[in-house]
Amino acid sequence: MSFMAKRLIRKFRTENYKKSVAHSFLKPNQKINIFQQNANQYKIRPVKNGQLVTFQSIEKPTSQILYFHGGAFTVPMNQDQLEMITKIATESNSLIQVADFPLLPKHSADEILQFAQAAFDTVIESELPTFIVADSAGAKIALQLLVNNPGKVAGSSFISPWLDTKLASPSIAKRADNDILLDLPTLQKIGRWFDEGATPEKWVDFTDSNQLQEVGAIQIFYGENEMLVPCDLQFIGALQHAEGAHPEVTAFKDGYHDYTLWFKLPETKKTLKRIAAFIKDQRGA
Repeated sequence: MSFMAKRLIRKFRTENYKKSVAHSFLKPNQKINIFQQNANQYKIRPVKNGQLVTFQSIEKPTSQILYFHGGAFTVPMNQDQLEMITKIATESNSLIQVADFPLLPKHSADEILQFAQAAFDTVIESELPTFIVADSAGAKIALQLLVNNPGKVAGSSFISPWLDTKLASPSIAKRADNDILLDLPTLQKIGRWFDEGATPEKWVDFTDSNQLQEVGAIQIFYGENEMLVPCDLQFIGALQHAEGAHPEVTAFKDGYHDYTLWFKLPETKKTLKRIAAFIKDQRGA
């Protein structure tokens, strides 16, 4: 782990940063819409209680990225997430498609999935190869799309995925106090909101290799500080035994949840470069 990351971890602990993160998850300002502030820079299409936002940072893209942002299903996309996906798209010569999905608790998990499928159907009308990038809660939505649409995505990259909405395992509870970003009771509460509006048959069991067949090439990045590591390991194990799944795993010692939103970290720079290289390799250019 880099010196810079260790310093940030100490700072977050001193400031009790996870308390402010928990508050932002439970009491978010859902009126924020970063795309409306500069609407002329984007193509914005309303889609089933959300919006699909299209833009490019390069002139002639040779692939496209469908991005699902984190924020515990409750927080609107922010500028750091926008900067992150723009960096990846620029490096990989890709068009950006942001799946700006409807949020809990106003909308249900099933409504989020309905939006995601409609946005996906629109995106794949393009002749450009489609890649998915998702962080944190966005990865749960993205995984369901991969399962429901086998063979239609050229590759996927998950950063600090949050796939387990119950978070009832003792192995997670043991790690909770040491996590500098995520508060376990807060995520469990939001997880209940999610599950209340999720039809079980519509959502994959991320630990069942039989349900993960044909999800294709998938990168997984996480930090070993995260309390979600046991879920990550379950997911990785299931992928390794799933036919047609090809996981590539990178873990950073003491890395924390969604570390890629801190752009000066060496770990972030490595991750974004690896995602861009993966996209170029998967599309063959």
